[in-house]
Amino acid sequence: MLKTIDLHVHSIFSDGKKKIDEIIDIAYKNNVGYLSFTEHYNISSYNVAKTLDCKGIEIIPGIEIGTDMGKLGYHGKRHKCHILVYYPSVEVCFLLDKYEENREKAILKAIELLNRKQNVKVSYNDVYKFARDPSHITRFDLAITLAKMGFCEDPITAYGKYLDYNSKCYVSRNKETPKNLIKCIKKIGGVVVLAHPKSLNLNPDIEYDFLKSLVDEGLDGIEVYNPHNDNGKRQMYLDYCEEFNLIPTVGSDFHGLPVREEKIGSGINNNLNITDVSIIERIKEKAKI
Repeated sequence: MLKTIDLHVHSIFSDGKKKIDEIIDIAYKNNVGYLSFTEHYNISSYNVAKTLDCKGIEIIPGIEIGTDMGKLGYHGKRHKCHILVYYPSVEVCFLLDKYEENREKAILKAIELLNRKQNVKVSYNDVYKFARDPSHITRFDLAITLAKMGFCEDPITAYGKYLDYNSKCYVSRNKETPKNLIKCIKKIGGVVVLAHPKSLNLNPDIEYDFLKSLVDEGLDGIEVYNPHNDNGKRQMYLDYCEEFNLIPTVGSDFHGLPVREEKIGSGINNNLNITDVSIIERIKEKAKI
């Protein structure tokens, strides 16, 4: 039986719920042959996975980085552009340091707003205590803390009420525009793919021009096979890939959260199960592996 591909999963090292070994076990049972941990702003999971028995699954190094669409005039939660980077160079760590600094400042500011404006008494030490990984504290860890301390019934509710875009204590972070981020990554090394393109929420004409502008900066691929792309969207993105010579990649965007249905390798209701190894070959060729 041919092995499937999943190049977009999250663990406790970002906003996922499962540990690395748990994800590997699930991937193995789901007949996955190629897997990439694409945590937000860090490569910790890949370093952990290298020390484990991956049951014959090839782990592709990856990372997911958010961008600022607001600077392009696309304001609000509706328009998201996330970039996946495969085989990121060592120099990417310097870029991540800047994002990490911004992340920590944003969390500290959110805690200050919770205390001052909402009378929600929580400290950074509280968040550290309840964090899934104390060495990499995220906004979702703050949501977990709020739930653990009784301010909300669960982390999802806490995140939506206090921390998400346009919520009571939302704090924006300094991010690059999509074009600037791609330009930067291509200079320092990495294969750049547009994640879950449906999240752009742009009409087709604007989306085409937007994607063309990313291609001009060095975009290497589009996550065509994502559980939330219907057949029409897939065909449209496949057409873009053919026109711009991009790699059509596959990713479930698995988080292991109860409110999400994506399964590693198979997506939602088995709408992935992609076995085209040329995807991996083309990524490796771009990365000069």
